[in-house]
Amino acid sequence: MVDKSSPLFDFAPYLGQREEVIGLIREFASHHAFRSATVEELALEEDFYRRPLRPEDLEFLQFKKPVPAERVSRLPALATQRLLLSLNEVGVARLPRLDVEGEFARFDAFYGERNQVLGARIRPFLEHYGFAFLGNEAQRGEAATTYVERLGSVIDDEKAFWAEIFALLVRNNYLVEGLRFIMIQRWSLAPSRRVAVERAVASGYFNSVMGDDRPDLATQTTDALLARVAEFVGVTRREHSYWQFYLPTSMAKSNLLYALGSRPDRAFALLGAAFVAEAEAIAFSAALAEACPHLVSPGVTHADATAAAERLVSRFARALVQMESRFGGEGIFRTGQGVAVAEKMAERARWDLGEQLKWLSALERFVQFAEKIDKRIADECPDIDRETFVEPRDMCSTTHVHNDHRLVVIRSRGEAPGAPQMWFWGNLGMRHEMKEGDKVLIPDGRLHGSTVVCEECTYDQPIIPEEWIEELLRGLPARVTAAA
Repeated sequence: MVDKSSPLFDFAPYLGQREEVIGLIREFASHHAFRSATVEELALEEDFYRRPLRPEDLEFLQFKKPVPAERVSRLPALATQRLLLSLNEVGVARLPRLDVEGEFARFDAFYGERNQVLGARIRPFLEHYGFAFLGNEAQRGEAATTYVERLGSVIDDEKAFWAEIFALLVRNNYLVEGLRFIMIQRWSLAPSRRVAVERAVASGYFNSVMGDDRPDLATQTTDALLARVAEFVGVTRREHSYWQFYLPTSMAKSNLLYALGSRPDRAFALLGAAFVAEAEAIAFSAALAEACPHLVSPGVTHADATAAAERLVSRFARALVQMESRFGGEGIFRTGQGVAVAEKMAERARWDLGEQLKWLSALERFVQFAEKIDKRIADECPDIDRETFVEPRDMCSTTHVHNDHRLVVIRSRGEAPGAPQMWFWGNLGMRHEMKEGDKVLIPDGRLHGSTVVCEECTYDQPIIPEEWIEELLRGLPARVTAAA
């Protein structure tokens, strides 16, 4: 009989607390630092104490059914991961800037007792809600070699994914823009991943493993390459300046490390998960070096990246030998839990990022799809479900996702015929102008936002059936679907 006991995350015991905790979640999100973004806040000028959570979404999210694996890109997941990253980092010190007026007051408010206490009260509920799809992938009795092989598979899967993504971006003439979005997910969130692990290391979580055999999330070679690429594409501000462009799964990878590092009884799992995080970093850097050879330091070759991956796997194998000698099969199982949950989280993050880049890099195609769908609505379903919005100038929609497929259809004429009504965006530096009659298709789970640039903008959002989208996507050429 397969033993799948002791899951790391289980929402069932927390369901009875739902009504009380929802009130606490809304209270936490009502803090001034977490209000929705204004038009000037597309990037946050290195403001660590500002996290636009879009708290209005919390008025209707019910937190009844935990996030399943297939819905990690939808609104409940995005809201949960934004909340978790915010409350996790009220324990991360960023000292105030002396040249910013009122900075000490904001510093005190962000780190004050209110946020600390509320965050501690809602953290377990949100972690089990957001990560319940993880935790049952490891089994007692599996050999250490099984997990060594799984770590190697993570490296291979990541390398294959990035090779496909970079090829897609080149074919779609979106390499620089795509790299910008990618670096926001990886470079901008790297400090969060490191803090989550290093704080636990300082608390003795990895003391059973020799220092040279521990995971390392701050290697000099990969950091230098990422820094050069980030600067090249304009991602130069400190975390979390590009908060609005974090995908839910990108934040989830950081929050998973925080969750495992917040309790000593998860020390074994954190060890396994940290090795997977390092494997992801090495694989990404190897793919990045191939895609952007002009940014690689002189003398660094593909063989260097391959050797780094081999050293990582060997280091992990040695760490497991030490864990097994001290803690037996239970130590291997618990460390394997961390490998397995991080492996699954990495797979979901690859899917989410791939879908976002597929959409962004082929946006004009999705504009064409919107025209076809709009005609079909007129011909077949004039009464299709839709929402209509009327918004004033400078109304800024904090980035968000939908749980369904939607069109955005601009209806208002504006001050002058042909004048822009809205700027629509899903990436840093993107500004897709929309005028009267313009349309765009937003697949479910795709991160986007908008800003009204006329006196008053009226637009519709028809909700599109899944089968219509499937029919359209079946006709896409390989250059668009390669990342799907």
